[in-house]
Amino acid sequence: MLKEVPARTTRIRAIDQLHRGDQIEARLSVGPAYDDVVIRRGSVQETAPGIGVVWIMDQLSGLRKAINTDECTLWRVA
Repeated sequence: MLKEVPARTTRIRAIDQLHRGDQIEARLSVGPAYDDVVIRRGSVQETAPGIGVVWIMDQLSGLRKAINTDECTLWRVA
């Protein structure tokens, strides 16, 4: 059996760094003693830097979802 290698991730600090089609994760901090929890994962569809929102096509549900960057952190999945 092959061991699955975890994807390399890079923190996105500004929405301007994102482009349509980029694979990203949205993570929510649950406390100082815990790792961040991935709440959404998918490909970027549209960005609105002025209001801090990114729309993705969610991998799990297949639906378009909005991510508010005031509530979570964004990570590029490579």
